Amino acid sequence: MFKMNIKYIVLMFFSYIFALVQGGNLPYRIFHGLLLTFLISLLYILFKPKNIIVQLKFNKAVYCTGDNHEFTTIIKNYGIIPAPYVVLKNKTLAKISPKYIGDAVWLGIDESKWLKTIVRFNSRGIYNFGEINLSISDLFSVFERSKSMNLSFPVKVYPKIYELDKFLIKGSDIFKNAVSSKTTIEDLYSTKDIRKYYQGDNLKRVNWKVSAKHGELYVRDLDTVSGEESNLFLDMSKDNFFNDNNEMIEEQLIDLCVSVVNYMELKGIKVKLFINASIERRFEIDSRDDFGELMEFFITHKSDSEKSFAKFLNSNSTKIPKLSWLGIICIGVSKELKDILIVLKDRGYNITVFYCASELNDLSNLDILKRVGIDCCSFNEIVNKKESRVRK
Repeated sequence: MFKMNIKYIVLMFFSYIFALVQGGNLPYRIFHGLLLTFLISLLYILFKPKNIIVQLKFNKAVYCTGDNHEFTTIIKNYGIIPAPYVVLKNKTLAKISPKYIGDAVWLGIDESKWLKTIVRFNSRGIYNFGEINLSISDLFSVFERSKSMNLSFPVKVYPKIYELDKFLIKGSDIFKNAVSSKTTIEDLYSTKDIRKYYQGDNLKRVNWKVSAKHGELYVRDLDTVSGEESNLFLDMSKDNFFNDNNEMIEEQLIDLCVSVVNYMELKGIKVKLFINASIERRFEIDSRDDFGELMEFFITHKSDSEKSFAKFLNSNSTKIPKLSWLGIICIGVSKELKDILIVLKDRGYNITVFYCASELNDLSNLDILKRVGIDCCSFNEIVNKKESRVRK
C-alpha cells in the first residue's frame, strides 16, 4: 500500500503557482528543491523495501496456556542507504496483547535490530506469528509504503496439564472410591486397607466384623486394576462464557478437564469423555496417543454449544450402565443441572462434580449436592499450580 503526504504535495503545488506568478530565481529554486526531494523520495520508497528483511525467533513451537516466553523479531537493512523510519507490527502479537502497538526503528547501513517481546499465552490455539505488517517511510516523510508478510511461523498452545495435588475428600481418594464403587462385582478389585466409613461410601464395602469390634463402621479400601473405565462429561456451553472477555474461565475449565483425564489415563483407567459442543463429541482415552488426539481437539475448538448441558447429560447417561461412576466437569452448578444430578444419583450412579470457577455467587446448589452424597471439588482444591507437566 502506497501513501503520500498530502501536505507536501499541496506545498509543492503552491510553490509552483508562486513561481509562475512571482517569477525570479528564488521561487523557482524553491519549487525545484521540493520537486527534487519528491523524486528522490519516490525512488527511495520504490526500491528500499526490497532491502528490509524480517526474521522470527522462538525457542520452541509448542507451549501451554499460562506460559510466558520471549519472542524475538530480527529486522535487518541489507541496503547501502539507511532506513530512517521503519514500523513493524506483528498481527498476532497485537491480538494477544492489547498494549502492543508495534515497533519503530532506525536502521543504518547493513544494520540489524533485535526486538524482544514477552508473550503470555492466555488462550489455547494455533498462532501464526509470521503475519507481519511492515511500513517504511523516506527521510522526508513524503511517502509511506506498507507491505504484508506471512513468514508461516505457527506456534501451538495446548491446555495446561496440572499435577493433581489434592484428591482427598473427607479422607478418601475420590477417584479410587468412585471408580471402585461403580460395580458390585468384587472380583475386579483387591482389598488394600481398612478405613473408617465416610458419607457417600458404598455400603456394600462395609467390613461388618471390624465394624462390630470397634463400634463404628469400617469399609474396605480397594485398589482398582488396569482396564477399568470412567465416564466424564464436559460442559462446553457457549453461554457459560458470555462475560469471559479474556477467556480465563474457559481455559481453566479445559485445563481442569485435561488434568483429570491425564491423571486417570496414567493410573490405567480408561476414560470415556462426552463433550457438550456444537457437534457433540465423544473420546475414548486408553493410551497416550488417544490423549494426544484430545489435546489436538482442544487447541482448535472453543466452547460453542447452544444445547443445555443438563439435557446433554441426561440423554447420554442412558448409554451408561447404572452403578457406573460419572465425573461432571463444569463451571458451576445451575438449578437445572443440580436437579438432573440428584435424579442420576437416585438411579444409582456414583457422581463427582469438578467445577472450576474460583468465585461463585451462589454455592447453594453445590451444598445440596454434597448433602445427598455427591462429591464436589473445585479446580483450586485439586491442582498443584506450582508444578505442571505435559506428557504426550
